[in-house]
Amino acid sequence: MSASFNCVKDINLSAKWKKGFDPKVILKKLSEIMTINNGESISFKGFEYHSYMATLSSMVELDKKISHEAGQTLITEGFLKAAKNGGLTDSTVLFAINKAIHDHNAKPDQSYYLLTTLNINISCTMPNFVINGCHLRFYSNLPRKFRKARREAISSVSDWLINADENSSYFLITRSIAKSDAEAGNNMLDAINLLRGIWNLQLNYSMAFQIGRNKPINQVTLGALHTLHANDGALVKNIFWYQPDYYKNHKKVNFANNSYKTHKDTHHIRSKIKKLNYGKEIESAIIRYTRALDSLDYNDSIIELWSLLEFLTSTQRDNYDRTINRILFLFTDQAYHKQVLEHLRQYRNRSVHAGIGQSNVHILVYQLKSYVEQLLWFQIFNPFRFNSLSETADFMDLKPDIDLLKKKILLYQAGVKFLAEISNK
Repeated sequence: MSASFNCVKDINLSAKWKKGFDPKVILKKLSEIMTINNGESISFKGFEYHSYMATLSSMVELDKKISHEAGQTLITEGFLKAAKNGGLTDSTVLFAINKAIHDHNAKPDQSYYLLTTLNINISCTMPNFVINGCHLRFYSNLPRKFRKARREAISSVSDWLINADENSSYFLITRSIAKSDAEAGNNMLDAINLLRGIWNLQLNYSMAFQIGRNKPINQVTLGALHTLHANDGALVKNIFWYQPDYYKNHKKVNFANNSYKTHKDTHHIRSKIKKLNYGKEIESAIIRYTRALDSLDYNDSIIELWSLLEFLTSTQRDNYDRTINRILFLFTDQAYHKQVLEHLRQYRNRSVHAGIGQSNVHILVYQLKSYVEQLLWFQIFNPFRFNSLSETADFMDLKPDIDLLKKKILLYQAGVKFLAEISNK
């Protein structure tokens, strides 16, 4: 082990190897294609490096406080540091990853700004939001300090994406304090998508399916380009993201007629989520919901929505029957909904395993999204103070028979009384 590693003491172990993996196998593969040039730079021959690193990254379990994007960067940084020091063993690589995390955590926080647009008409009055530490502000006109950098970013993609920001759409500028651009960008996009998800959950819920050209089902959508800025307005490392499914003909959402109700309901939903013991998981589910319905490929939407059904019913590792049975608990006409869910399950499987689609796939997306929405509303507004998603799953495992449940209550009460009596003897 290098002396530079030995001098670092008391590093918190924020990373460890996951059980069931053998990192030595992948490290050996990486060492075979690696060349250290004059003890300074590292090169890899062939195209296997990215495949090997993706596999190695999956073997590392990170502290939950570290975002996925930041974690991937730090794993790579630690690996390259260990490689440069000539120590590609499982222990030296893990130490180097933890050292990279330690150094990352020691960095001072910086302010970052993510600039994008939303298809919300500027005639609406939009309040500011603070979501998971990110500050979201809406502007009908772009603040001056961001204009030059924004124009430069647009000019670099204008031939294949957009020529200019859309008129009559709000600019959304989100601010985050973080230790790296990757961490800040991830935090801010999640905050934006959570807010959009809450709005779309309200707007999409009663929307009937529409026949015609595929377009995002979501009504509130992101603009084509998202740029990352420093305090002075300049681009950070020339970083920007774009929407691969950008649909420029989406109509503007007009909250003007019911803006008070929309913002009041948004506040109410957020306050309910904050009170949940598993609120972060529900926030994650809402973000996944809105991303699934951003897509122009409805088959992709179906795959993502079914995966979300499994997440919300805690059946990721169970069979499909259990997923369906837990969903059915929320409905009175179970015979009908069982047939619909079975037909959606079979289509989802055909789409995944055989790549088979069908012409009326838009109808299926609307059917499937209605079940996801029903589960989300139940999770957000249920009055039972469950401690976890798995507890809500246990609740949905109950038999939908009131008389039977009453008998079970009497039986459990008798059991409690009996055990209390014998424990006091």
